[in-house]
Amino acid sequence: MDINNKKLESFFLPDLCNVRAVLVLILLCESLVTALILVESGLVGFQWERFSMLSYFVQWVALLSVALLCQSRKFMARLALPWAVCWAMSLLMLVCFGVSYAAESLFPFVGSGNQINWLWILRNMFISAIFGGMGLRYFYVQSQWRLKSQAELNSRLQALQARIRPHFFFNSLNTVASLITIDPDQAENMLVDLSSLFRVVLKDQDAQVDLAAEIELGRRYLNIEQQRLGDRLNLEWHLPQQIPNIQVPQLLLQPLLENAIYHGIQPLIDGGHIKISITAVNKGKQKHQRWLLIIENDKPEAELVSQGHQVSLPNIAMRLEAIFEDDASLAVDETANQYRVVIELPEYNSDQEPELSQQKHKQVTK
Repeated sequence: MDINNKKLESFFLPDLCNVRAVLVLILLCESLVTALILVESGLVGFQWERFSMLSYFVQWVALLSVALLCQSRKFMARLALPWAVCWAMSLLMLVCFGVSYAAESLFPFVGSGNQINWLWILRNMFISAIFGGMGLRYFYVQSQWRLKSQAELNSRLQALQARIRPHFFFNSLNTVASLITIDPDQAENMLVDLSSLFRVVLKDQDAQVDLAAEIELGRRYLNIEQQRLGDRLNLEWHLPQQIPNIQVPQLLLQPLLENAIYHGIQPLIDGGHIKISITAVNKGKQKHQRWLLIIENDKPEAELVSQGHQVSLPNIAMRLEAIFEDDASLAVDETANQYRVVIELPEYNSDQEPELSQQKHKQVTK
């Protein structure tokens, strides 16, 4: 079943069983009919009756062809490309022949005389073959471009994730190393926590996890940083009583928290606050509930220019786009003393909205 779905997703012929595709097809057919009429009679001799009859004929051919192609798309996806093209062209020719023969039988004035005008039918099939072949070629080129774009996106995501993982590991290990001489017992406990954290992080690069699991991963990371920074780091959590059931890309929250620590809190002599919140948002009529994941942190006014790779935000934005397309967004708001990242996420198939907690969870470890 999975193999068939993958074949269907990579098949060059798109899903034509939707309103948008039908509307585009109708507009293209009308444009074609207009061009044929203008070539045939010119602008001065334009006949609306001729235009209406030809439009009626072309629309029947086009809509019936699309309906048959739509219904046989799953079958064609299992065929080799040449056989799938032959099947599609055969359907187009069969529909054109059937509609042309019916038009000649019911309305003999469409052709010449009262007998079947086979030459007119063959001409229609020839024109249909030309435009059908052009359409299939367009769909094939568009499909190849889409597959190439997806492959490039996956390659970039894997490269970015390969760069962000060592960056996270080394910083975490440095945090543990800084505690070895100060508090060996605490360093040992942190290594245990860190091993559990790495076990989660070292999963499949393309893995998707529950938002609740990603929040827990962020908590573990902040606990490690809390031991290093002490009372310089003040954490505030504003979370709903029930975390939304949303599948997010792994390592969504941790890179943002890491940036907040190393570019915001650490340069401040007196430290600062990091606030993590999840709130529901309503935007009129919408198909599903939407949530805002917000990370706010203090930062120095004259922030030093980072020498790092600066890949966290582009990495997160690309992974959100790969999973949610246009349903999710990432926005950044920066002031003189504060940095704010807002991620809007959709919750699909949600039966009821989780009840938000009014309590403010503030963690200050001294």
